[in-house]
Amino acid sequence: MVHALRRAAGRLHAGGTLISIRPHPTRRPLVAIVTGRRRLPVATLLETAFERNLDAAESALRRVVEEGAFSLAGVRSARFRTYLERPAQMRTYLELIYPPRPRFPRGGRARLYEMWDAAPRGARIEVTESLILNALRR
Repeated sequence: MVHALRRAAGRLHAGGTLISIRPHPTRRPLVAIVTGRRRLPVATLLETAFERNLDAAESALRRVVEEGAFSLAGVRSARFRTYLERPAQMRTYLELIYPPRPRFPRGGRARLYEMWDAAPRGARIEVTESLILNALRR
């Protein structure tokens, strides 16, 4: 990743900004059922194999700032919410995520189906992912 960041620095004009978006290191994706204004938590997805990738990304960002290729312009937390119409879409949603993919904890998927069956008409499934955005200025 350091090599890619160095190449990006070489392509950006002075004053240009590179935005790095990655999963939050401690907040895991949350699955909930939303009915009107109520949000009923179902499960927190697990991302165990992704930890080392996050550590490597953080290290690469720190390294290019220390080398002087970029200066840190800012860091911000954000949330990204996706809404699904039915549980069957959850499998497709998870398959579209670049590996390693998050997964349900033991019993989490069964809980989703159980809560979905009890949810009123018009309910949706909400997946909330917490992100960290780093702005690096050239």
